[in-house]
Amino acid sequence: PACSSDEEKKFTRPAYSYIALIAMAIQQSPSNKVTLSGIYDFIMKKFPYYRSNQRAWQNSIRHNLSLNSCFVKVPRTEGNEKGKGNYWSFATGCESMLDLFENGNYRRRRRRR
Repeated sequence: PACSSDEEKKFTRPAYSYIALIAMAIQQSPSNKVTLSGIYDFIMKKFPYYRSNQRAWQNSIRHNLSLNSCFVKVPRTEGNEKGKGNYWSFATGCESMLDLFENGNYRRRRRRR
């Protein structure tokens, strides 16, 4: 039996870098900041491929957040914000990071030689 195209999409890795996935998650947030678990949830809801083998790709997400200077931790403010962990957002000057993704195109670019 042949798989439907929707089923094939579930098992095909999306053509987005981890940095692009993180940027999409932050951008979709009304406050332009999102928790680590919020990033994970966004990725799994939008891309079924990432619902499996979570340990591996989640480790890569954490790695990219901590090493890329365009992502910064934003502490929770006292009061209304319950939960644990910090928020992640774009660093000052990197809000235009989305410009790196030409016209909202988050797909990986071909390597130049």
